[in-house]
Amino acid sequence: MNTAVKEDSISLNGARVLVLGRSEAVLEAVLGELTALGIDAQGTAEPEKAPERYDARNYDLIALGRGLLGEAGQSLKAQFRERNADVRFLDTYAPFAVYEIATALECSYPPNVDLEPYLARIGREGPVAPTLETLKELHERHPDAIPFEAIDVLLERGVNIAPDAVEDKLVHGRRGGYCFEHNGLFKRVLEAIGFHVEGLSARVRWNAAPGTAPQPYSHMALRVVVDNVPWLVDVGFGGCVLTTPLRMDTIEPQATSHETFRLIPFGPGMLLQMWIDEQWKPVYELSGEPRLEGDYEVANWYTAEHPDSHFRRNLMVARTTTEARYTLLNGRYTVRYSDGRTHREVLEADGIERVLADTFQLPVQPDWRPMIERAALLTER
Repeated sequence: MNTAVKEDSISLNGARVLVLGRSEAVLEAVLGELTALGIDAQGTAEPEKAPERYDARNYDLIALGRGLLGEAGQSLKAQFRERNADVRFLDTYAPFAVYEIATALECSYPPNVDLEPYLARIGREGPVAPTLETLKELHERHPDAIPFEAIDVLLERGVNIAPDAVEDKLVHGRRGGYCFEHNGLFKRVLEAIGFHVEGLSARVRWNAAPGTAPQPYSHMALRVVVDNVPWLVDVGFGGCVLTTPLRMDTIEPQATSHETFRLIPFGPGMLLQMWIDEQWKPVYELSGEPRLEGDYEVANWYTAEHPDSHFRRNLMVARTTTEARYTLLNGRYTVRYSDGRTHREVLEADGIERVLADTFQLPVQPDWRPMIERAALLTER
């Protein structure tokens, strides 16, 4: 779900849109809703013939269904650009198509993100392009520079995942966040660079006892398509965060700078597993279909506000570099090095405050002290 560079807004009334898909019935439903909005919408379920039948100069936007991802979609876009180099494209998904087409025309999607401060925040210099090399570099740098934390939940401030609020907090405020903040920001960054990105949801399985009832979808991850290959991207999973994208089109194990992972088909979605203690352990179960921002608002409310959320009971902070994983659970501080060494330490309140500032590079505030002292008291010794 990625639009072209924004232009001046277009009135929906009379806007001209061409929709390409594979299903006549789906097209009929989408075109009917677009017409009800006052949009001059046309479409075809024979997309390969579209460049001959439809002149790209006649449209403000050309929307392509999810079945046209990959080479087929790229070929169609190239043919349309031969007639109109400035035509805008939208890769969309049927359940979201009308909303995304309307917001793309109004230039409110994707939300703005200020790339320069973000790239400075993660220590990335120079131009960026939508390549696999760029994706891997940004994915490695992000969890090193921006820690995982949910301190605002413990401070009863809630978590605002609106784009501007997240950017102010994680980029300009040099704070960390949890999955909806990290991956929401990363999604907007990647879209601004030109990647095709879809938001996914996941049921967390990590550390759950066998036979435990399935948890709600409370984690956000991303699917990024590069050169027709889908990649799992996740910069917001705490102490087990990925340090590189994982291919989603293979079940083969994939090594990272830390653990080895694999993705296997699992019902309508996929299961992410980690090789640890000489066995494959489940990390989370991915949804099979994309999610909208509203889906994350609901999950974020549950994660930040529900009394059963573990974020409301424990101080959890993590930072991952290529050399080590640093984690803090209340006062229990652990460093797991990529060479297999492990350092463990139980900290009092002063020690917690010190590692928050030094290791996790957080701007510790005086009003955090009561929360830090509670975390120290909760630590088993």
